[in-house]
Amino acid sequence: MATKVYKHMLPLEQQLPANPERRSKLISLEEAGRIIATKRSIGISGTHSLDGAMSLIRAALRAGAKDMTLIPPTSTSIAADMWIAAGALKKLYLSYVGFEYLGMAPNFRRAAEEQSLEIVEADEAFIQLGTQAAAGGRPFNVVQHLYEATVHPQLNRELKTVVDPFSGKTVYAVPALKTDVAIIHVQAADIYGNAQCWGGNRQEPDKCKAAGMVIVQADRIVSTDEIAKDATKTTLPGPWVDYVVHAPFGAHPTFSSNSYALDETHLKLYLEMCRNGRHQEYLDKFVYAPKDHWEYLELVGGMKRMVELQTMLAV
Repeated sequence: MATKVYKHMLPLEQQLPANPERRSKLISLEEAGRIIATKRSIGISGTHSLDGAMSLIRAALRAGAKDMTLIPPTSTSIAADMWIAAGALKKLYLSYVGFEYLGMAPNFRRAAEEQSLEIVEADEAFIQLGTQAAAGGRPFNVVQHLYEATVHPQLNRELKTVVDPFSGKTVYAVPALKTDVAIIHVQAADIYGNAQCWGGNRQEPDKCKAAGMVIVQADRIVSTDEIAKDATKTTLPGPWVDYVVHAPFGAHPTFSSNSYALDETHLKLYLEMCRNGRHQEYLDKFVYAPKDHWEYLELVGGMKRMVELQTMLAV
């Protein structure tokens, strides 16, 4: 019987690629959108209205993304609600989707009321543990006691119980939440995929390792020498990343950590239009009509508005 040979068992010289030169992973926003639109499950990062990969989301919607399953971070706002507005989701793992002090997420609320979207009643622990299981190549993660005082076991059919083989106690099992692609907003990256998140809550590494493909959008493309000046800032090493997109102010209208503030005026416009049944009008104007990212930025106030959002962090 033949012995299976793994790559790490080969002599080092046989492990080296035929062409040792690194290749650029930089692609256009439009190409990234087309790639995302071919996938069926997607992971996003960020928190609330922070570090949303909004330029990639808009590009995927323009490319016709549909029938998607979304595994969000533990909390999110427009980065989930916009997919629902466009009718691009068939399934959502829910922890929190809302706009904090600005109110509820209108398209999510409408879909929940109409039962037009399959919603998995998750919570922060379910999202986090499931993502970590997928990131580590495990079929599930376990947790004790957490759900005994909640209704999650009745509402979430994906939450199971198993017997701990060591103690004999019954524990809760959270399935691995693996995705086809993870889309991540970062503040800086080089063309080889070494990417820096200057804030966030450190969900990004697990989101990437849980995905079959990783696409990052970067506010800035910098040299590898610049990245190497402080390697501790590199949240995502290049080998984890498949593609890089240069998208200055690409998180708009969400906040980009240590770069620019959220655009509250635009978020209020989005909410006002969607709450009054004008979500398609919003999508037509701000998602489908702009021919590229730069035209979108002009539509929402141009560089004058972007500089204002940058200045807000210095006040």
